[in-house]
Amino acid sequence: MKVFITARIDPDQIDRLTANGFEVEQGGFGVTGVKLEQDQLIAKFKDIDVAIIEFENITGEILKSGSRLKIMACLRNEPAASTDIVAASKLNIPVLFTPGRNAVAVAEYTIGLMLSVARSIATTHHLLRYTDELTSVSYSDKAGDRKAVTSEWSMDLDAPFQRFQGEELMGKTVGLVGAGFIGQEIAKRASALGMKLIAFDPYANADQLAKLNIELVELDKLAGESDFVVMAAKVTPESTGVFSAKAFSQMKKSAYFINTARAALVDYAALYKVLTENKIAGAALDVYPTEPLPSDSPLRKLSNVVLSPHLAGATTGVVKHHSKMVVDDLLLIKAGKIPSRVANPEVMAEFIKKGGLK
Repeated sequence: MKVFITARIDPDQIDRLTANGFEVEQGGFGVTGVKLEQDQLIAKFKDIDVAIIEFENITGEILKSGSRLKIMACLRNEPAASTDIVAASKLNIPVLFTPGRNAVAVAEYTIGLMLSVARSIATTHHLLRYTDELTSVSYSDKAGDRKAVTSEWSMDLDAPFQRFQGEELMGKTVGLVGAGFIGQEIAKRASALGMKLIAFDPYANADQLAKLNIELVELDKLAGESDFVVMAAKVTPESTGVFSAKAFSQMKKSAYFINTARAALVDYAALYKVLTENKIAGAALDVYPTEPLPSDSPLRKLSNVVLSPHLAGATTGVVKHHSKMVVDDLLLIKAGKIPSRVANPEVMAEFIKKGGLK
């Protein structure tokens, strides 16, 4: 059975596939860093049984070209971002995907941004590394005999110790907008830091979240009580723009806003307004309405914002996670069992009934 893989893939998982009788060919983004074009994919799909992709765009036309194609796998949280699920379903092709593959990566990064914005880590690094603002300067208490004291920078009012005193995370409230895979991983780490957890998620199971000490609340309550508002939801018609100007107006002046999810969840014009007017303490952002972030973005001029270029889910560990997930599921299917990570489960059920990958 021939498998064509364009996703980034762990070599150990390729070994598992070949040990179980799959013939593996690799190409595209996972090998070259460049996505294959439609005509190249059509040529490849004509003689494969299984396709494992990540960033290549799999259209209905490509799927129709796969006369032997039995199953698709899209190694992303949201398979529709790369694969036409409707077309696959019409062709009775099950589509596997890998929800939560980057949950740990995003959760760790989110905690990092929370610390960075609350403790001015990024700001002071920049000032020390790229300017002389904190170095080519004289302080009243670092003269004479005290000039050689190395245990303190300075206690002057305009020195870093006074100027950049930050907030501890312990005891603060994290408000998660979205409590799925990523939100729950953020919660585990925030809880370990001694933080209180609340969440807004109309689709979450309250009993399940209670096991993680997460209290489900309405969005108004979350906005008003959180010290850190953290976006962790998927973009859907219902969640688009969910954190609006009204929600920002309800935040505490001492609160921080963190977005490592998607820009479409947030009214960025309202966010910019509360930041410029110092209505909230600051923000840490990894996603933007336009990416790459335009050079003239007004966000770049704000001193109370930490910016990063959509890196929260970028770790080598993500590749290991999604590789194991998809191979585990393919081997389950080969054994005649139905995996849980399927974008079109009704198609998968019928596929297994007809023999699956046997």
